[in-house]
Amino acid sequence: MKRVFVVLNPVAGGSDGDIHRVLKEHFTSEGWTCAIHVTTGKGQIGEVVRETWDRRGAGVDLFVAAGGDGTLSGVVGGLIHTGATVGIVPLGTGNLLARELGIPLHPQAALSLLTGRHALRRIDAMRVDQEFFVLNVSVGLTGIVMRDTEREDKRRFGRIAYIWTGFRGLLGYQPHRFVIAIDGRRSTVRASEVVIANSGAAGDPSLRFGPEVRMDDGQLDVHIIRTRSAMDYLRLAGAVLLGQQRQDSTVRHFVARESVAVLEASSLPVQGDGEFIGRAPVEVELVADAVPVVVPEQGEQESGFPGLLGLTR
Repeated sequence: MKRVFVVLNPVAGGSDGDIHRVLKEHFTSEGWTCAIHVTTGKGQIGEVVRETWDRRGAGVDLFVAAGGDGTLSGVVGGLIHTGATVGIVPLGTGNLLARELGIPLHPQAALSLLTGRHALRRIDAMRVDQEFFVLNVSVGLTGIVMRDTEREDKRRFGRIAYIWTGFRGLLGYQPHRFVIAIDGRRSTVRASEVVIANSGAAGDPSLRFGPEVRMDDGQLDVHIIRTRSAMDYLRLAGAVLLGQQRQDSTVRHFVARESVAVLEASSLPVQGDGEFIGRAPVEVELVADAVPVVVPEQGEQESGFPGLLGLTR
């Protein structure tokens, strides 16, 4: 009999009171033994998952993150290089990783994928101190947005809450002096934000860093954004929509194969996978080939970015 360990975030943006029952009933009906850990906001998800792996080891066939991108980051962090397989039931506000990997956004469809036909994709991760992230880490305006957006607003208004906070944050926001070390090579720039991306997803289904940013390529893509005003951001958003961000003069792009350190940045806020995680300075290390994730078989993936992939190819 197969065993699954589920980490459930009951306050994720898209979850409801029945999700615990839905999870249990689905796996039980498929002949699986199902254990569910419900997060409380206290303690580290990664520690819970790692303790479960150390205690049960190969006795668990699948670890499932049922929540948003933050919940998924915690599960991945607990299983780095263990060989354990990770599944996703997207319940969050953005669900960017699920969209990136073509995973169905409806919980029941995502569950059917986990226990039905599927493929595995090994993805990279990023380490910041003792925490791990899979999408991106950034210093600057996005960090301010993640710090200042209230959880209740995210639940009530979804991504609109982030947009409103971002609009307020832009008022009076000025570029800062950054000292950055990419694979040990230092440079000094003035920028509004530095984004270290493991995924092409850029915070909204309609915005992507580009098709060349992949989660399994053994590198990190560094975007230095030098916008100065709200109009600059709007113009950049338009370039991203058209897949022309590499031609935009307000963005400089670099590749890191080991690490990126933001050494000086006026103690600006830092976000990781949509969560406020502290202030600069910060060092991000690449963790290549971190975990295998359940994804649809090739040709059956559900596009999380309808109508836009063709623009960014």
